[in-house]
Amino acid sequence: MRALRWIGIALSGLVGAGVLVAIAARLSDGPLGPFPGGRLVAGELVADAHPDWSFATELSSIELEVDPGEPRSRTTWLAVVDGELYVPCGFPHTKTWPHQALRDGRVVLRIAGRRYERQAVRVSEPALLRRLGAEVARKYGVGDAESAERGEDVWFFRMDPRPAA
Repeated sequence: MRALRWIGIALSGLVGAGVLVAIAARLSDGPLGPFPGGRLVAGELVADAHPDWSFATELSSIELEVDPGEPRSRTTWLAVVDGELYVPCGFPHTKTWPHQALRDGRVVLRIAGRRYERQAVRVSEPALLRRLGAEVARKYGVGDAESAERGEDVWFFRMDPRPAA
């Protein structure tokens, strides 16, 4: 009986700590591990509308902020194909951010300490989806070109320059 009580106390402590970290992440500059964060504010804002994304080709992750009205940021994968930067989203029907990006494509990326204001545009061309799937499979060892081409379990967003305000 005593052991069950201590297990209950320990589990309550872990849940409480998780809730505190989630709240801290929401109020912080960027995500904290797996917890989504708030607005991305630190880092130089890059004004170049057409940066050379080749420096990001082998990076494993970047930070992505969506929903300018209530900014939320998360850590995500990336793919660079033909000099363009893409952000994949696996299992998009179970996540909030890809639907926010469809409603309002204004996003902010933070890559290597620099911020980029971009426009997220969902990709639908089968040939490009196939190439993006192959790149993600090469880079991360998951997925494949055929499933990416179907566009069901993964969506890709191209990070275009933002239109003039």
